[in-house]
Amino acid sequence: MRIPKGFYMAGMNCGIKKDKPDIGIIIAEDMAVATGVFTKSVNVAYPVTISKKHIVNPIKAILANSGNANCFWGETKNCIKENMVILDSVAELTGVEASNILMASTGMIGKPLPKQTVLEQLPLLVEKAYALHPVAITDFADSIMTTDTVNKIAYTKVKVKNGEINVLGIAKGVGMIKPDMATMLGFILIDAKLTKMKLKSILTDAVEDSFNSISVDGCMSTNDTVFLLSSNKISIAKDEENKIKTAVNEVCLILAKKLIEDSEGAQKFITVSVKGAKTKAIAKKAAMAVACSDLVKTAIHGQQNNWGRIVAALGQARIKVSGPDDIKISGLTTKDVLIEVDLHNGADSKLVYTCDLTKEYIAINANYN
Repeated sequence: MRIPKGFYMAGMNCGIKKDKPDIGIIIAEDMAVATGVFTKSVNVAYPVTISKKHIVNPIKAILANSGNANCFWGETKNCIKENMVILDSVAELTGVEASNILMASTGMIGKPLPKQTVLEQLPLLVEKAYALHPVAITDFADSIMTTDTVNKIAYTKVKVKNGEINVLGIAKGVGMIKPDMATMLGFILIDAKLTKMKLKSILTDAVEDSFNSISVDGCMSTNDTVFLLSSNKISIAKDEENKIKTAVNEVCLILAKKLIEDSEGAQKFITVSVKGAKTKAIAKKAAMAVACSDLVKTAIHGQQNNWGRIVAALGQARIKVSGPDDIKISGLTTKDVLIEVDLHNGADSKLVYTCDLTKEYIAINANYN
């Protein structure tokens, strides 16, 4: 595993949290081409607003933090100005303009971001990134964790005519996970030379079958963001672009599954498989109806073959099934559970991934601050 050519990264503690890594940075050697997808919530964190504006530009760096959502802690206009002071500092340290910097945050909503604490540590963070520390990937992955118990990293490489393309993915998020992402952050780095339009197409497709195909609790956050950046260090032929797309898909799916495996309090990894749908949209609607049902998730936790709850979840989503033979549950006594639904109405299918709902989930979220 390695950082794709043309990128540096680091993570460390800067005082947002008491004694854990809480700030990370990714820096491009030259300007990177970037694209991103963001939460569909209408109430968004300040970094989402800023990054949506900046991402149209060439990108030099991404500053990320955990332990503070950087969201709704004051009047929006003033809070964005405070954030821009931080980005001005990053820009000065890396030799660009603030408009070339992206931002991502995760943590509690409503807590003021300790601007001065962050500003004091930024020079050390940038210096650490450029120093090419051997555990830079792990340091960055640790710096974005909240209730995660382990960091989430995925890597693959692709052979092309001009060498080898590296694809590195890092993500966090084990609660407030719902289609259209949620309280999750994702960072995908590649060193293949691709246009911004191509990057956007690759990321959109990859996210649909990974981060937008998982659910922990059906709750959406204000902060979710996934960035895809290319350093453009290695030229590829037109007929090699699909290899890169496949690699990004692979990395995103691995990360999405890691999020479900580490879901807050979860003991079961549940795959919901829907086939026989008239359209892909219907297949996804049916699969998500099952995956987001608290009644289904608690039944699975209790190892109960209560397929009636699946029927009810499908019916609420206005998805018809013919009879009990159209629904199968297997693996109830193991960690990995499979729910299969056959709609007998077409050729489209969909896989989504979820987890059981446990007492531990309630305890974690009842005491989260």
